Amino acid sequence: MKYIIRFSVFSLILLCSCIGKKQNELEQALLLAGENRTELEKVLKRYSSDPADSLKYRAACFLIENMPGYYYYEGEALEKYTDYFKLLGEDKKTPDQILDSLHNVYGPFNTSTLTLKFDIKEIDSTFLCENIDLAFKVWTEKPWGKNVTFDDFCEYILPYRTSNEKLTNWRKNYLEEYGTFIEGITAEDPVEAAILLRRNIIKKMSPERFTMTSPAGYPSLDAFTAKYLTGSCDNINQFVLFLLRAFGIPCTIDYMPIRGNDNVGHSWVSLKNKKNEYFVIDYFGDITYVSGRENNRSSTKPKVYRRTFSRNAVQFNILEKKSGSIPGEFSQYNYRFHDVTDLYSNYLMDLSIPKKLIYRDRPKNSTIFYLCAPSRMDWIPVDWTDIYKKGTITFNNIEAGCTFRVATYKNGKLVFITDPFIVHNQTKKINAFRIHERKEDKPFILYSKFSLEGENHFRERMIGGIFEASDNPEFKNPDTLHIIKDKPFRLFHHVTLSSEKRYRYVRYKGPEESFCNVAEIQFLSDTLLLRGKIIGTPGSWQDSGTHEFTNVFDGSTETSFDHNTPSDGWAGLDLGQPEKITEIIYSPRNQDNYIKKGDKYELFMSDRTGWSSMGVQIASSDSLRYESIPRGCLYYLKNHSGGVQERPFMIEEGKPVFL
Repeated sequence: MKYIIRFSVFSLILLCSCIGKKQNELEQALLLAGENRTELEKVLKRYSSDPADSLKYRAACFLIENMPGYYYYEGEALEKYTDYFKLLGEDKKTPDQILDSLHNVYGPFNTSTLTLKFDIKEIDSTFLCENIDLAFKVWTEKPWGKNVTFDDFCEYILPYRTSNEKLTNWRKNYLEEYGTFIEGITAEDPVEAAILLRRNIIKKMSPERFTMTSPAGYPSLDAFTAKYLTGSCDNINQFVLFLLRAFGIPCTIDYMPIRGNDNVGHSWVSLKNKKNEYFVIDYFGDITYVSGRENNRSSTKPKVYRRTFSRNAVQFNILEKKSGSIPGEFSQYNYRFHDVTDLYSNYLMDLSIPKKLIYRDRPKNSTIFYLCAPSRMDWIPVDWTDIYKKGTITFNNIEAGCTFRVATYKNGKLVFITDPFIVHNQTKKINAFRIHERKEDKPFILYSKFSLEGENHFRERMIGGIFEASDNPEFKNPDTLHIIKDKPFRLFHHVTLSSEKRYRYVRYKGPEESFCNVAEIQFLSDTLLLRGKIIGTPGSWQDSGTHEFTNVFDGSTETSFDHNTPSDGWAGLDLGQPEKITEIIYSPRNQDNYIKKGDKYELFMSDRTGWSSMGVQIASSDSLRYESIPRGCLYYLKNHSGGVQERPFMIEEGKPVFL
């Protein structure tokens, strides 16, 4: 009976003492904990017994209230595949080669073989108390802590996790391993402390190895795996978060859910100084003022959000009240972010969708509208609004210059209520893509299925490249067969020669500072493809062995030469005997986005439900020709034979413009 009375009193304390919080949030979290409730109550009881621990008690309430929804995986495959991130930093093989090796040994990585664990049901009191105590220790003892508010401490230092990574006792480990790098730093500004810490530690750290290739479905990196500094921006950001938070420097992730001109998002670490000015770190690079980060400022971005440990209950409650169905991006346990687009946007605006752009038969009972951006053939919700006045839908803090489409959400699906449209980044005018009865006046030709702007450095590196021929294996006093004067625009470029002179040795020599970038070269004699011994300058970038000169004559445009010196590389053939050269065919180094002969392509145009097919073609060359196409709509070219990068495009003056 005495135990029951004591327990009831303790329960009453739990329900009434969290300052500034709705008490049902804590109780709901404890109910979700099930059998693990006892462990969480131990934490609350520990910090409620001494008035000196009142802030720690509030911190414990904050963590427990927001704990529901967080999860992690456990399993043998997860442990084995940490080898991938370790090998990225040690092995010169490509990421794909490393993954293939692990597949052969362990089998493909598959999350279905892992066990899903929920924090609220698993975390024990020892783990949580150690996290709270160590977080408070650095906050109160480090000189910069005096300029960190309690609210910022809770959101950006205190959390025991950053995403859905495996839980570890990382604070103690990081303090021990990297503690010497913080010694002697007396700065009172958190950003200044971060700059000095980075300066000390970067001298000892191995350079990061960036790649978007990863075991499919692999969760966020835990604190120990993140130390390898390998993988995507998200992976490398994990290390920065753990490091800075371990030493009481508040920081978080700011991110674009999707870029405005690409199929992926982007993330980076943000932190603020004692004047509340924001700074950013990208790929563990220099810490710079937010407006000084060119990549974030110049990239087109529909929205930018700041990740929080806590749920954005205010915004979610509005959604839940007004909508019966909510996209996963904005669901209760995923809605842990706030809008910070205004910090990063060059063309910020409130986007008003006029009545004339909205379908007349849109769902009349809709009160929530979603702004969607394209990713391949999908449309991703990036923002929502309930602002609907006089037939106009308004979204706040949007970056102009992007392509959008407005939808409602019903029965787990997007229902489009406008055609796709693009917002001009300076005039802010909206240009809608609608199907017209009138056809395009001229045929248009496609040489790629994706914008080649990201490959400009490869293409520009061929300008000034020289094709030479000689009877001397050292190419003394060679004859110049051809000089490339323009940037390549297609996969195969043909050069016709008229000389009757014969040569045994032929080569391509890259111009200065080009690393001799080239994908494929063919020398022909009266339509006969010439073959011979492959010759050239050994060595490839970072001595990885994957971009050697032999790739130039392997028959594949997906492999390329990337020499390990800027200006000395060349690749050629010893033909064995003098031959007449009548034609040269060359391909620029590329990312496999050009049209390829023999591949199966399907052209789509935008319609009310998404995309409708306009027919299939098998490419007979490195280009596709289309005639009598309806004008004014948005188009999409799908390669059914391979490749992953594709984007919607419009037609301007007979040429595709990828969006």
